[in-house]
Amino acid sequence: MSGGSRESRQASLFPDADEPVVYEQPLNERIRNCLRLEHLFSGIDYAIDGESPWDARSTLTRILEVSDFLVRTDIKGELIKELEREINTMNGLRNNPSVNGAVLDQTIGAMSEILVRLKAPDCQPGARIRNDELANQVRQRISIPGGTCSFDVPSLHFWLNAQPSQRSSQMQVWMQDLRLVQKAIRLILGLIRESAMPRVAIANAGFYQQQLEANSQCQLVRVLMPRESDAFPEISGGKHRFTVRFYAQRATSTRPAQVQDDVRFELACCGI
Repeated sequence: MSGGSRESRQASLFPDADEPVVYEQPLNERIRNCLRLEHLFSGIDYAIDGESPWDARSTLTRILEVSDFLVRTDIKGELIKELEREINTMNGLRNNPSVNGAVLDQTIGAMSEILVRLKAPDCQPGARIRNDELANQVRQRISIPGGTCSFDVPSLHFWLNAQPSQRSSQMQVWMQDLRLVQKAIRLILGLIRESAMPRVAIANAGFYQQQLEANSQCQLVRVLMPRESDAFPEISGGKHRFTVRFYAQRATSTRPAQVQDDVRFELACCGI
């Protein structure tokens, strides 16, 4: 298996610049859900060990969002299907001489381990926080603007003013049965992102469109832009094609306008 690191690319648009800004667009609902959960998990990991009560508020809110997401959507079932599909694809690469067999076996092993754990009857991600009295009090008030003030949920105010280590330990407990979902998403998205190396593309007058072949495995479109760029992409797509339009926004108070000049960017169509 070959990696997709920036160092391995020969024709990078900005090889010596800082790390680019990456814009991503999922092309199916399964990957869309994975990206949204990845976003929430990133926010949790950023603040879970913070010492401020506001870090704890932020973390609790995001854990509740993850839990509610899992209730509304069969994420567990979707992750199982995606892992099974990717394992089958990986097994089909065993006779490919360009594939590193040791890395392939390691990857399949990691995916298989997660798959077995997800399929276990007692695997109920989010159950810990759904059965927590304090978390449920917060959940009932969280949709109300300012609804978790100290006078609304005194028990939350009491918890937030506990020692930071005590709060962090409790949040780690709430996260215990969610970590498997996070691990599965990290592995799935990591493999998809590494499946294609970015190439230089040009958006004529700020517009780029690409048709997808009927047997295309593209699940995720990635656009990489230099941080100093004055334009940003808006990506849309489906099974048959995707488009990238570049916009400039001089101030947050004004509406973005599509750029009229050609835009050079890096593009990767990723999928397994």
